[in-house]
Amino acid sequence: MKTYDDIFRQIAKKEKTTVEQVYKDIQEAIDAGFDNLDPEVRAVWKDIPFKGARPTPEDVISYCALRLAPPKGLAQ
Repeated sequence: MKTYDDIFRQIAKKEKTTVEQVYKDIQEAIDAGFDNLDPEVRAVWKDIPFKGARPTPEDVISYCALRLAPPKGLAQ
């Protein structure tokens, strides 16, 4: 099973950038969505579990992976 670091490295290689830049770009996209004032958008963010002040790339990737998993879920 791939780790988050593996995922970020793969994206960085494909995009010819650094892992740090990939992480920063993903976090910026999450922040933009999380700060959206549209009630429908805010309702979607309420479904995503996270522990800090806002979701991290890892939080969002995990949520999306579980949503896309077959009915029996992902092996963890």
